[in-house]
Amino acid sequence: MCDCKKPTNKESLIRSRNGPFIIAECGINWRDLVDADQMIKAAAEAGADAAKFQAYTLDYISGHSDEQHLEEIMLDESTTRYLYWRCQQHGIEFMCTPFYPEAVAMLDPYVKRWKVRYADRMNHDILQKCIDTGKEILCSEQSPKVHGQIKSLYCCPEYPPNREITYGDVNGFDGYSCHIPCWRKPEDLLGTGLKYLEVHVRLDHYEPPHYCPIDTAVSITMSELAELCRRLKQ
Repeated sequence: MCDCKKPTNKESLIRSRNGPFIIAECGINWRDLVDADQMIKAAAEAGADAAKFQAYTLDYISGHSDEQHLEEIMLDESTTRYLYWRCQQHGIEFMCTPFYPEAVAMLDPYVKRWKVRYADRMNHDILQKCIDTGKEILCSEQSPKVHGQIKSLYCCPEYPPNREITYGDVNGFDGYSCHIPCWRKPEDLLGTGLKYLEVHVRLDHYEPPHYCPIDTAVSITMSELAELCRRLKQ
């Protein structure tokens, strides 16, 4: 799929900006590599620091209402390499969440840091493999972890949350993994000095126009992401 070579240790990406490290969670809100490339480009232009995807297997999507689509966008090493290089070309960090332990080895050449989802916050196999790489780990939690390598991101497990998130929820955390499709609330919370913000994103427009990305209910548009970045990084 892609002739791009694997990255070397000398290849790094540093985005020097004020404010929190903002992760644009592209997740499963894309239909093909054209969509994915547009999302990477839009997230970079919006001012996000990283564009994040998800590495899962058929076991995780079995029985899902969009199972066929999710299988079509399932990442292998070649697709991962392609997304990494598109991130490099657009000037944004590539991130990807490993849903299974073996994904850590596949992703390791391409990621600078890890993001572990809430469902795997106590998955020893995944966490230990991430720890063994020596890289920073951002882990969605409801209680902060005390571990130098692991940074805790507050996450409400409801999807989307059925209540407002308050300062009391995020106090003591390193960041916030947001499942609220509104950029104003993260802005309010990040006035507390959180260092990381993960937000689900979608393109402003799709063709055909009636297409609805899977995670629309918890996602902000790229235009909203741009406004969020402008306010938080000014």
